[in-house]
Amino acid sequence: MVAEKLLINNLKRGHEDAYRQVVEEYGNKLLRTCCLILKDREEAEDVVQETLIKIFQKLNTFKENSGLYTWIYTIALNLCRDRLRKKRELLSLEDEWVNDAESVESYVEKNIDRELLRKELFEINSVYRETLVLFYFDNFSVKEISDILNEKEGTIKSRLSRGRNILKEKLLKGGQLNGEKR
Repeated sequence: MVAEKLLINNLKRGHEDAYRQVVEEYGNKLLRTCCLILKDREEAEDVVQETLIKIFQKLNTFKENSGLYTWIYTIALNLCRDRLRKKRELLSLEDEWVNDAESVESYVEKNIDRELLRKELFEINSVYRETLVLFYFDNFSVKEISDILNEKEGTIKSRLSRGRNILKEKLLKGGQLNGEKR
């Protein structure tokens, strides 16, 4: 926390080392997240660059109500959403609860090939994909995802549950589970 405050202060003062530290600390994580959301590495690289530029341009608007990491990811996700919206891929979200989320989660974690999972992840609605990516690949908590996406925690839980179930259905229909073709 103290290190983050120091980094923020150095960024606000325009210290070049602070800019470099942000790129080194968050650049690859942002790229991975954006790649998983956008399904296109070149677009993801563009979004990461745009994110870094926005961080440096908008640093004075950072109110420090959340962590720097959360603020940066919020910017990146908003840019990803803008890109997806332009491609008309962003669909409306159904707010529905699915009760067997824990069993789905453990089933997927224990039985699925990561590459197949990534392939199927790219095929689902971007609203669910971004929530699943933030939760499973970036290890954000439901609360942190709620802050990043500016959604209620219940909505995030719903998206996680629905996303897990969509993935499970896709994997059971055409995926490879435990080395067997279905």
